[in-house]
Amino acid sequence: MSTSFFIVKVSHDYESGMWIAVCDEIGLATESETYEGLTERVWEIAPEIAAENDIDVSIDSMIISFQQNQTVKDRIPL
Repeated sequence: MSTSFFIVKVSHDYESGMWIAVCDEIGLATESETYEGLTERVWEIAPEIAAENDIDVSIDSMIISFQQNQTVKDRIPL
């Protein structure tokens, strides 16, 4: 099986304090109270969600890039 590369978009909801991860390619959306917990959760569920969405990939061949973008409004109340 060849290597499969996926981008997981990460954001932080400052009102709720939750970290959110979304990967459109495999249909993944999840959240956690910590960034570390979020990345762990993604690795736990990504192979199963991919399989449920008919994407042939194993955890051994997955590469996940966690991408977090911010705006000034995300960090500094205006």
